[in-house]
Amino acid sequence: MKNTKYSIHDTKYTLLVILFLVAFLERTVFDLGPNIELVTMAMILASFYFGRKQSFWLTFAILALTDLIIGNTYIFIFTWSGFLLPAIVVGGLIPRTKIFLKGINLIKKITSGTFLGVGSNFFFFLWTNFGVWLLDSWGMYPKTLTGLTQCYINALPFYKMQLVSTVVFVTLGFFIIEVVFSLTAKFRTTSSTLAS
Repeated sequence: MKNTKYSIHDTKYTLLVILFLVAFLERTVFDLGPNIELVTMAMILASFYFGRKQSFWLTFAILALTDLIIGNTYIFIFTWSGFLLPAIVVGGLIPRTKIFLKGINLIKKITSGTFLGVGSNFFFFLWTNFGVWLLDSWGMYPKTLTGLTQCYINALPFYKMQLVSTVVFVTLGFFIIEVVFSLTAKFRTTSSTLAS
């Protein structure tokens, strides 16, 4: 029994490391394009499989370490909080069931995870573009309602790409994780049967 429990925890921490690496490498090595990002995917999946605290710290680590490499500007206050606040909220909205082991089926996980990811994207869009308008050092947008509206309109193509990446990668992430967990469980069962 202790061996199985250890294996489950080992698998969970391997998942956490993989989520970090995938999001980290996408931001630093193989950028998929403007606002196509895997931070939201990592945050959503960590919220489901680990909870609020781990999701927050995973998201924080991704942002802090990637920004050391790719850099950032004073807008980082808005971009970081645009990811970290949803990490806290999303982690609190997911029911505390044993999702890692059993419970919610894959379709419900994908549906609720995608919905939460899209909601996080919407907050990120509103919050970070407000930051762009507020801290605009290039003089692109006047400090008026019209300027703020223009800022949001100009950001719509980026928002669209972020939504697409969230829908695709959250769905793909859940699917891959559940297949791996299913295969791991079958392997453990087969190994236990052969050992008996």
